Amino acid sequence: MGKEEVKQKIILTTIECIEQEGIHSVTIRKIADLAGVNVAAINYHFGSKEQLFEIVMNATLNESFVNNINDYEEMWQSDTKKALQLFLEDTLQGAINYPNLTKAHLAKAFIKNDFNTNSVAKINEFLTKFHGLIKNILRSEDNFESKISTIQLFSSILMIGMMPGLFDQSLGNELKSSENQKIFVETLLENFCK
Repeated sequence: MGKEEVKQKIILTTIECIEQEGIHSVTIRKIADLAGVNVAAINYHFGSKEQLFEIVMNATLNESFVNNINDYEEMWQSDTKKALQLFLEDTLQGAINYPNLTKAHLAKAFIKNDFNTNSVAKINEFLTKFHGLIKNILRSEDNFESKISTIQLFSSILMIGMMPGLFDQSLGNELKSSENQKIFVETLLENFCK
């Protein structure tokens, strides 16, 4: 296996470990064992556990937001509401499928009230771009109010993603099914869009 293949295997294994155990329970030894490499290989390729986690967090944020939003690049111009619906459905499904990874992105913000992290900066950067794409279809034409609506849309998806079973009792149903996720997103669009 070449250097890049080993690095990719370690990154994917780290994602798997974070999802299975939560970011605070993951050890380099566990990653090494599951990836089939020794601890020295992880240190060689990434320098430290912290640097590995930072690379993983950046990669997964890029995949979750930047790449996902770009998947609908042409549609944002021709049918913004449909692009928004598909983007929110994909984002919700990804967050529900990977709740511990979603939580890991915000761990420092939740646990230490540290909002000066790369994850927080990337999320806010994403929200600025996201607002620019959808502001013309939001109910409010006031710029500040439409930014609030953008944050509320995103927060709804994020909250469900981090704790997918939280509202099952009050709904009498679970949001893990793709049909219910679709209804959830459609309801959000009805409430926030023209």
